[in-house]
Amino acid sequence: MKPSEQIEQFLSFVNTARSQYSIAYSAVNEQDKLLQPLLHEIELAENYKERCKAATKLRDSRKTRRENKDITLQYQEVVNFFNEKQNADVINKLTQLLGKQRKQEDYIFGNRVYKGGKSK
Repeated sequence: MKPSEQIEQFLSFVNTARSQYSIAYSAVNEQDKLLQPLLHEIELAENYKERCKAATKLRDSRKTRRENKDITLQYQEVVNFFNEKQNADVINKLTQLLGKQRKQEDYIFGNRVYKGGKSK
């Protein structure tokens, strides 16, 4: 694997971590907003069957919330680390390095043509 590919893979991981964290965090908040309406649905259900349906919705909501909460916990330290100023600067410098490295590799692995000088 070329150095540029390794740098790109690392930067991709950081971006994926940020994206997954953000999506999961939003999903946790969405499920939190559903909690009270689901509890009211259970409370106000007119019969056992309606209560069971509402309880199943509540269980499913809590399960979804837990899955997304686990994702946020999985990426939280990585995201917090790279959100710190000095570490965010490193990511910016790595992005610049990636561009320079790709140019260097294009030169090394590209079609080089020797254009010799004319002899007198």
